[in-house]
Amino acid sequence: MIIYIILFCGICVLKVLSLDMDVVVLRAVRGRDARLPCGQGKVFLDGPDSYVLWLKNDRDFLYRFPNEDTERRSVNQDRIFGTSCDLASCHDDTSLLLKRVSEQDAGIYRCRVHYQASPSLDYVIDVRLVESPGMPRIYNEAGEIIEQGHVGPLSIGSDLTLICEVDDEQPDTLVYWRRNGIVIERAHTARPGVLRAEVHVHNATRGELDAHYECLAQNADVTDPLSASVVVRMYLPPISVEIRLNHNYDFEAGQPRVVDCVVVGCVPPPSVIWHLGENLLRPSVHKELHDGNYTVSSLTLAPSLRDNKHDLVCRAHNSHLPNAIFEDKVTLNVGYRPLCLTSREETIGAMHQEAETVICVVEASPEPLQFSWTFADSRTLYTSVKKVPGHHHRYSSTLTWLPRDGDFGLLLCRATNSFGEQKKPCSYAIAAGGPPHPPDCGLLRSYPHTVRVQCQKGWDGGRSQVIHLELFSGDGTLLHNVSNAAGHFHLPDVEEDRNLTAILYASNVRGRSVTKTMYLQTITALSASAITENTAGASWTWWMEATAALVTVTVAVAATAFCIRAIKIRRENLDNPDLVPRSDGAFHREPDFVREERLVGTTNITVNQLARCQNQYTPTPVPSCRVLVGCGSRSPLQDTCPASQHSYYV
Repeated sequence: MIIYIILFCGICVLKVLSLDMDVVVLRAVRGRDARLPCGQGKVFLDGPDSYVLWLKNDRDFLYRFPNEDTERRSVNQDRIFGTSCDLASCHDDTSLLLKRVSEQDAGIYRCRVHYQASPSLDYVIDVRLVESPGMPRIYNEAGEIIEQGHVGPLSIGSDLTLICEVDDEQPDTLVYWRRNGIVIERAHTARPGVLRAEVHVHNATRGELDAHYECLAQNADVTDPLSASVVVRMYLPPISVEIRLNHNYDFEAGQPRVVDCVVVGCVPPPSVIWHLGENLLRPSVHKELHDGNYTVSSLTLAPSLRDNKHDLVCRAHNSHLPNAIFEDKVTLNVGYRPLCLTSREETIGAMHQEAETVICVVEASPEPLQFSWTFADSRTLYTSVKKVPGHHHRYSSTLTWLPRDGDFGLLLCRATNSFGEQKKPCSYAIAAGGPPHPPDCGLLRSYPHTVRVQCQKGWDGGRSQVIHLELFSGDGTLLHNVSNAAGHFHLPDVEEDRNLTAILYASNVRGRSVTKTMYLQTITALSASAITENTAGASWTWWMEATAALVTVTVAVAATAFCIRAIKIRRENLDNPDLVPRSDGAFHREPDFVREERLVGTTNITVNQLARCQNQYTPTPVPSCRVLVGCGSRSPLQDTCPASQHSYYV
C-alpha cells in the first residue's frame, strides 16, 4: 500500500511540474514503427544507480532502462549505457520504441532521467500521427523506371540523369537525394500531388564506380523515411599495370622465381597474358582482390640464357574495351654465377722462394667482378679478371706468389659476379714440388727392324715434363737417344739378332726422375722344319674345313628330302591302321627306322713350346712379355717368310 501511495504522489508531482515544462511535438507515421528519443538522444547516465523511466499521459508505466534484458545483454555490468544494433540499424537504448503506431499511441509521453549524483530531469513529447507518403520511384533520362537496383555500366566521361518522384500532397513531406549518405538534392513540386527530384552527373569520373544514390520521402520526425536506391556500375580501364620486381631484373638461368603482375582499378577484373620475347607464358596463379579493385597474376619464371635481354610483358585485357592496350614490360638480365671449368682437384707442385703461378678459369654471365684465392691458413688474396679469347662466357685470373709454409694444402679459387659468389670453388692441392716421377712404360708391338714404346707419365713435380728414351745394343753402343713430351716412341732400324737395353726417365726444369731400365734379349731362332711343319699343318686344316662344309650341306639336303617324303606319305595314308601315333603328335609306320650314330673324332694338334727362356740380365726365369720380330702373318703378296725368326723378351 505504501508503494502505491508513493507512486501516486510522484505522478501528481509530475503533473504539476509538467505545466511549466516545454513539450516537444513529434510526428509519427500511422501504421509504421516510431522511436521516441529521450532528451533528443543525448542522455548520459552517471552511475549504476541511475535509470530512465518512460510514462504515457503521466499515469501508464511503459519502459525502464536499464532492465533485466539490457543487463543480461551487457558484457560489462558496470557499463549501463550503450547502443544496440538490429539489422544494421543502431539506436539508443534509452529511447522508446512504438510498434505499428495507431490512434491509441498518440498522446503525451514523459521521459524521466534519475541521475545518481544530480537532480532528475523530465522530457515531454507530444506524439501526433500523419499519413505515410507514397513510395519513391526512380527513372532514367528516357523516362524508364529503374527496377534492377543499378544503372550502367557507364564509361569514363559519360553522363547520367536520375529522376525520383513521390506521390504526396502533404505540405510537410520532403523528397531528397542522398549520395553515399550525403544529401545532394531536394525535390520540388513537378505537378499537383507529385514531388520530383533530379540528379545530373556530367562527365562521369572513376569516383562514380559503385556510388549509392538514395531517394527518400519523409514527413515524420520519429519514423524512418521511405527510400529507393540504385548503384552505379562502370567499365573502367586499369589505373596501372605493374610487374613487381623491386628493380631487380637479374634472373639466374634455370632458377625459378615468382613474378607478380598487379593490375589496379580495372573493372570488370581483366584477363592477364604474359609474354617473354615471342613466347606466350602460362601464369601459375591468378587472384582477384575486389575490395581494392586489384587483380594479381603470378608467374613462376625460370629463364635460360637465350632469354637474356628479352622483354617480359604483362598485358591486361578488358573485354569491354577491346581497342585499348594496357601492359607493362621489363627487360630481363639472365645470367648465372661463376662455375669452375674443371670439377677435379688439380695438384700444384710448389717450392719455397720460387715464384709459382696458378690460373683459375671459370664460366660466368655476366663477367666476374673479381677472383678471390683462399690458402690453407685462411689467407685470402684478390686478383683481376681477364676474358678468355674465343669464348663468350669464359674468364680467367692468374695468381703468382712466393710460396711459404702456410700455403701448402688446399687452395680455393672463387669468382664473384652480379648474381653472387661462386658456390663450388675451383680447388688446387699445393704440394712440395721437384723433379717428376719416373714414367711407366711398356712395349706395345714390334715389326721387322722396328720397336714401339709407349709410356704413361707420372706426376710432373709442378713443371712440364719430357720423357727420354736411350736404346743401347748388347755391347753398350748407343743406338737411339730420343725424347718426347707425350712418351710415345717409334724406333726404326733395330737389328733383329741383337740384345737391346732401354733406359727411360722423365725430366723438367727442376731435375730428372729416377731411371727405369728395360732389357730386350734375343732367343734361339726357330728351325726351318718347324716352319715347314706348321705350313703342312695349315694345309691339312684347310682340307678338314672344306670336308666338314661338304658334309653339312649333304646332311641338310637329305633332311629336307626326308621331310617332304614324310608329309606326302601322311597325306596318302591318313586312314591306314598301320600308322601309329608318336609322342610328338606325328604318325609313322612300324617298325621305325634306326638312326645311325656317328662318332665324332678329335684332331690332335702338336704345339712346339719353348721349355724356358734364358735371360742373362734378370733372375726371373719366366719372361713377362714376348714380342716376335719378323713375319707376323702370311701375306698373299709374300710367299715365304724368313727361315730365321727372333723373339725379344722384355
